[in-house]
Amino acid sequence: MATGEARQICDLYGSHHLGWVENHTGNLEIGLVEQAAAVIAADGRRGLIFARRGVIPAARVRAEELGIAILGFDPQGGTLDGVNLLGRELCATAQARQD
Repeated sequence: MATGEARQICDLYGSHHLGWVENHTGNLEIGLVEQAAAVIAADGRRGLIFARRGVIPAARVRAEELGIAILGFDPQGGTLDGVNLLGRELCATAQARQD
């Protein structure tokens, strides 16, 4: 269960991950990546960002540096895919568990 700052700031939380959902128009910017990094550094769980739109290159690079997986989602199509290397690895691991 998330407590304190993590519970107030993140959108999703589990025993191993904290997650943020970027469902606004426009691309994911570096500010959310930095905010997520500060919270997960204090909390100790891994960070996930779900982005409906694109991701600016600087945000993708910074997320990699900080160990945050970015996952792209399409609510109409019901798809989820990895946007950065960590996101692609997470999707591949999840797919392997289903097979």
